[in-house]
Amino acid sequence: MSFLPLEIDSEYFSYERLVDNGNEFLLRRFSAINEANGITDYFHNQAMKDEKDNSVRNYVVKIRGTEVLIACFTLKSGSIPYIDNAVNLTFSKETKLIPGVELVNIALNDYSLKIIKGLGIKAGRNIFYDIIQPIVKHISQEIGTKVLYLFAVNEKLAEYYKSWGFYSIEDELYNEQLNSSWQNKYSQNCIFMYKPVTEIE
Repeated sequence: MSFLPLEIDSEYFSYERLVDNGNEFLLRRFSAINEANGITDYFHNQAMKDEKDNSVRNYVVKIRGTEVLIACFTLKSGSIPYIDNAVNLTFSKETKLIPGVELVNIALNDYSLKIIKGLGIKAGRNIFYDIIQPIVKHISQEIGTKVLYLFAVNEKLAEYYKSWGFYSIEDELYNEQLNSSWQNKYSQNCIFMYKPVTEIE
């Protein structure tokens, strides 16, 4: 049995590892929407390197039954420091770090934007609920994780992620420490957000 779910309940999309089936060649026609040049650059120049050194797992999303690249996303294992008033995250007093999965990247492909719009759905939301959440829940069932988390690049995106069920933490000291001590250069000065695995259906 594969570690990841074999069947994804998505009417429109399928997903594969970036390293499988020659998918890295699809990245030649990947450009993240909204001129997110940092994400585009990551998938063009860094994604395969991170795969090879076992830092992350990168995935491509295609129109089901085709080789049309619709989106890319990145997951990695990690942890976040515990905070007393985090929503729905309860631990023993000895707990210092919360095991989790980081959604490092998620971006739709600008080159496929006409197709995406033609589907008449919110593609990003669909990919998150139908593909990413089942993967994260399966990982949690296998190795034990408590939280899915990400770093939103700005307030507009943070509001968008709230519609996916993510929470921000209204604690300036916590966020300042997270930014100075925990975030890497790639996510520096971004907004930390999280979603408890117990809220993933």
